Amino acid sequence: MPINNKEILQECSYLPNDRPNKLIFLLHGYGDNADNFIHIASALHQPDWHANYIALNAPSKIHNYPLGREWFNLYPNGIYITEAGAEEINTIKSEVQAALNKIKNTIKNFTDKFSLKFSDCFVVGFSQGGMMTFELGDYLDRQLGGLAILSGRIFDERIINNANFLQTPFFISHGDKDNVLLVENFYKSCDFLKENKFNYESYLLKGDSHTISPDTINLLQQFIKKNL
Repeated sequence: MPINNKEILQECSYLPNDRPNKLIFLLHGYGDNADNFIHIASALHQPDWHANYIALNAPSKIHNYPLGREWFNLYPNGIYITEAGAEEINTIKSEVQAALNKIKNTIKNFTDKFSLKFSDCFVVGFSQGGMMTFELGDYLDRQLGGLAILSGRIFDERIINNANFLQTPFFISHGDKDNVLLVENFYKSCDFLKENKFNYESYLLKGDSHTISPDTINLLQQFIKKNL
């Protein structure tokens, strides 16, 4: 049964292969958009992967910032997320769940188009997109080819019982000079991944700020190549 267009996300694609073996989905950070974020694909691409790349647009526009988009509101009821109360947290969780459903539908739309499986897909998220990448892994009832969080964090720490998620190859990296999401977020996330026995590898990049550096791209390429 076809998916309603309202239940999938707009995207910007780099499709070098008519019949790809892999799909790599890119989730941008807060205030960015798919058109701007797709450039990561050309830096990441290796021809022998036979991969296509799809940058997804977050579902919501940011008020008074027409080109910027968000996966969930950082200021529910005008309160910054780190100071949010129970009502605001519930609002965020509802927005996250709605976005996750649209990400899943969009991935399925592309896997059906190219006759691939979810296990043929990698999802790479930066900053807020990295938070969504983690949530997506736990949301799905099937295993992806790999997940990567770049300069992000794990938003809601809880016991993970999703066996597919725990077995999915996981990449996490962070710059030690990040002044947007401080490096403490990386340490906490790594502790969480270790405690839950994730199949992960982690990299702290000396001198990197809140960005995707050439060193990050190189490490991510190695991770993807290992898990093709």
